[in-house]
Amino acid sequence: MSLNQLEFIQGSFTLAFVLISILIGVTFLIKYFRGKVNEFLLVGITWMGIVSPYYPDAINFVLILWTGDQLPIIIYFFLANALIPPIHITWMLAFTNLFYKEHQKLIVILFAILAAVFEILFLAFLFTNPSLIGTQVGPFYTDWELFVVVYLVFSIIVFLVTGLMFAKFYFKSLAKEVNLKGYFLIVAFISFTVGTSLDAFLIGTFIPVSGLILAIARIILITASLEFYIGFAMPSWIKNIFVKIKTQE
Repeated sequence: MSLNQLEFIQGSFTLAFVLISILIGVTFLIKYFRGKVNEFLLVGITWMGIVSPYYPDAINFVLILWTGDQLPIIIYFFLANALIPPIHITWMLAFTNLFYKEHQKLIVILFAILAAVFEILFLAFLFTNPSLIGTQVGPFYTDWELFVVVYLVFSIIVFLVTGLMFAKFYFKSLAKEVNLKGYFLIVAFISFTVGTSLDAFLIGTFIPVSGLILAIARIILITASLEFYIGFAMPSWIKNIFVKIKTQE
């Protein structure tokens, strides 16, 4: 098959988003192995997993350009959904290391149960009747069934609320550089929520599909990846810019 202009724009920006996100996740893992800071391990795994719904689209884009074929529907659905539930657990471990530490085990167990229930239902449907999961409309778009949509909305809300709480935690510090991490995280989690909501629910339903809108949605997600990295890792070059600005003031 060949791609039309809209599909090419959507596929290319999706591939860029996925590659950047994987690179950021790997960078967090490298930081963990160098310094053994558990936060880097958990947020690195979480970020690579939370963007997993975009993996099959990125792979489809490469496959279509290279061979003209697409991923089999079972593999597409698996990559788009099966990695999300375990990410709830890693993210809750990272979250409860700062908040509700005394209830960490209970919170993680509750999210693990929810993850297991979704995973069991998802895999049962996947291998018996994939149409109960969704219907693939195009190479980069699927009309998901209600139980998948509900879990995706739940995931986005959890990620947004807990992410904003992370940001609030950094605002409590007296160090301006730590406060700066909070600002980047606020923008990152809001950007991710806006970008994923545009992709999953708004474009095609409330907003007409166009190359510009698709490009904007992916650019928002790409910026969310970079903001997420800066918020948690705070690279030295960002610190230097911040110091220069404060010095000029």
